[in-house]
Amino acid sequence: MIPRMTTVGTLKNYRYSLNSSNNTMTKAMNTILTGRLFNSYADDPALATRCFQIRNSYWKAKGQLNVNESLRHKYDVAWESLGSMSTDLYALAEDTAYGSVLRSLNQPTGPGRVALGQSLEAKAKDLAQIMNGRYGENYVFAGADTLNAPFTWESKENPAYIDGTPDPANPDHAAAFKYVTAAGGLTNEAADANLVPKPNPNYDEEFTKNATAADVDDPRYGQYLTPDGKGTTNPDPAVAAQVPEENEDYNPNVFFKYLKADGTGTDSENEAAKVLHYRGVPVDSNEPADVEKMEYFLKGEHKYVDVGLGHKEADGEAVSSTVFDSSLQGIYYSGGYGTKNGVEVEIEDENGKVKTMTVDNIPKNVISIVNEMGQILQRCNKDDGAWASEEDQFRFKALVDEYEAGCSAFRERWTEMDTQSGFLRDNSELLTNTKESLQQQYMELEDADPAAAISDFMFARYCYDTALKVGNSVLSQSLMDYMNF
Repeated sequence: MIPRMTTVGTLKNYRYSLNSSNNTMTKAMNTILTGRLFNSYADDPALATRCFQIRNSYWKAKGQLNVNESLRHKYDVAWESLGSMSTDLYALAEDTAYGSVLRSLNQPTGPGRVALGQSLEAKAKDLAQIMNGRYGENYVFAGADTLNAPFTWESKENPAYIDGTPDPANPDHAAAFKYVTAAGGLTNEAADANLVPKPNPNYDEEFTKNATAADVDDPRYGQYLTPDGKGTTNPDPAVAAQVPEENEDYNPNVFFKYLKADGTGTDSENEAAKVLHYRGVPVDSNEPADVEKMEYFLKGEHKYVDVGLGHKEADGEAVSSTVFDSSLQGIYYSGGYGTKNGVEVEIEDENGKVKTMTVDNIPKNVISIVNEMGQILQRCNKDDGAWASEEDQFRFKALVDEYEAGCSAFRERWTEMDTQSGFLRDNSELLTNTKESLQQQYMELEDADPAAAISDFMFARYCYDTALKVGNSVLSQSLMDYMNF
């Protein structure tokens, strides 16, 4: 059976073919204009899916690279800051005046000690400022709180301060009373105090034990003093002078809010000694609440970022081995927090005799150490350089020993910083290579060959033009005028 060819059918077939040819030409033209093999998921679902997966990996790698680069620059600033701190610490160790003081701990060195003390205190301020270095608007060594300076100098508060009228029945107020009563209570009235034999400040136990009758007038003889100031071993009130029993816990500074560098009290913040704080916590404090905060800063506070280590989570927490902890705690790099007790110190005097003293509350932080060494030296006699007290002399020696240990620990932590900086540099190179590789992959899949795209467009244009010419030759002009395309 011969199919019947009608005008309407011919027009429909022609319109379909012409539209198809026009669509092919339009697609070829879009390929040239965009440079892409597809512009929507519907153009090629399989290829689009593959390209989208590669692009997702690319953008992820690019984001990780940007984060890594920011961290790398941050760690470069941190490393340079520690380098500056190292320069200052080593310069101090090699300072001639400092060496002179160390060599003459048992001998005055004149006003040089006071001048060095002023220099050391200023050096401590410089070290703290170095640790307050910033990358952009963020403080590098402030842990997770990068908007506030980590190290500050605050007025030294008096831990024994009593606000208001002290209560003798309150154990916390014991330091406010000078004397002990016969009943074991506390009082500030000498008339109400218990009387005890007056102690001999020059008492020498060994001398007294081996003393003869000719030695009884020696100031070293006897634990007690008689009314005429001579020594005696007899505590009987008929022999020894009687004085009010003093309260060992008495502190004359209990009514002052702050403490000066010499340990005396004051209510003026300007006169008060300045102590180092880290993020609002006293660096040299051993108070349980302060220790807890410092422990959290060092061990509990983290700032994890994804730098391409295979980020994973478990129980809502990031697995530490799959992320990078960008939290830099300045307290760690500067030597830690708190103080040491029971430090045994030996000093040889000018006669070659070795003296020993146990020193407490020696700071662990190298900035605090330098600051206190400066304060002790400034308390020396301005004329001959003599130590303000024997306790100051031994304390300074303990601080020197701790300073040397702190410098050694600092070098180790600086090395750790260098290792972390090196990792970020290597990781940056790796992420760059990964990003470029993924970019090349999706470009090979998505990007059209310009020569092939132009060739396809010219062929499609030729087909379209040919279809128009065929239509004009087959269909009459009058009929074409009435076609509704």
